[in-house]
Amino acid sequence: MRTTEQEMFCETARGLIERHVVDLIADSERNQSFPREIIPIFHEAGLLGGTIPTEFGGGGLDHVSQSMVIEEVSSHWQVLGSLVAMASGPVGRGLLTFGTPEQQERFLKPLTAGKSLAGYALTEASSGTDASRMSTRATRDGDDFVLDGAKIWIDWATDGDFFLTFARTDPDSTGARGISAFIIERGTPGFSTLAIEGKMGLRALTVGELHFDECRVPAANLLGEEGAGFRIAMSALEEARLGVAARAVGGIRACLEESVAYANDREAFGRPISSFQLTQTKIADMIMAYDASEALTLKAAALLDAGLPASREVLGAKLFAQEAFMRTSHDAVQIFGAYGMAEEYRVNRMFRDAKVTEVTGGTNEILRILLAETAMGRGSR
Repeated sequence: MRTTEQEMFCETARGLIERHVVDLIADSERNQSFPREIIPIFHEAGLLGGTIPTEFGGGGLDHVSQSMVIEEVSSHWQVLGSLVAMASGPVGRGLLTFGTPEQQERFLKPLTAGKSLAGYALTEASSGTDASRMSTRATRDGDDFVLDGAKIWIDWATDGDFFLTFARTDPDSTGARGISAFIIERGTPGFSTLAIEGKMGLRALTVGELHFDECRVPAANLLGEEGAGFRIAMSALEEARLGVAARAVGGIRACLEESVAYANDREAFGRPISSFQLTQTKIADMIMAYDASEALTLKAAALLDAGLPASREVLGAKLFAQEAFMRTSHDAVQIFGAYGMAEEYRVNRMFRDAKVTEVTGGTNEILRILLAETAMGRGSR
């Protein structure tokens, strides 16, 4: 049950999307570029600050309300859901928790105000899930650190204004020890980016590589203490995973709505295909997928709002919702038949985006392991 305020936020988001976004989606997906001109519009409506407190320029939303907003915008465009979730994700949460007042003023407030885009640079070519095996190095040189290495599959790679980047500062350390976090600004000498084009899904979200070639970064851009990088990297995983779960819920809802409308309109053998039991079975499965995924996601969000442990619930919500999104989008394309192959239909885009959801923030396989570990008292990561 939504409160009046929560419904207002969702209605505001719907209105903005209808007026300013719908007509841009097709070209943005085709050109693989994000229309930054819509960012101030969503900021002015108070939809970009997320769960970051208002004193830091954030929206001050609770996790339940934020999840509902992400669901709403993601049901129209998954890329927009990623934007709305950004401030509450690892970059914003990392700056809020570990940043100095100067760093919060310089980086966090522009992020929550929609004046900048930021990426979370953890993954490397040979260290995805096992981020503790990263090879990017940062060497202290006076008042600077010099970074050498590369990151890959980083969101907003060619659009981002700064990146929360992780590098090994202790060359003799192994595993999670000796890793530090840095704020790398675009334009820093020795820092370059390269887009990865032709992605299956989330095409308008620019993803790519970051390269550091004797990249000199001021020590003032060190986030937290030296050597505390892995703790910083892991600190906002629940926020990030909850956001992905909410995006998946929005995708499921879109597939359900589109499938019902199409099934009632499309005729075969002289009657609407909605009258066929096989179609009805798929619709029924979509309804259950949406209701269950939404309930799991909002339960996890409510626990976070109450300050209670929520690792198990967040993992379960993300795993269940992303798999349900994949199944639902598949069934939606089946209902649309040949038309589901056409990019002009929303179910086509949702099908492609659903696959991305299954690998971002932890693959299905890894999440199953982590979920089981919570039950066996081994915790989560």
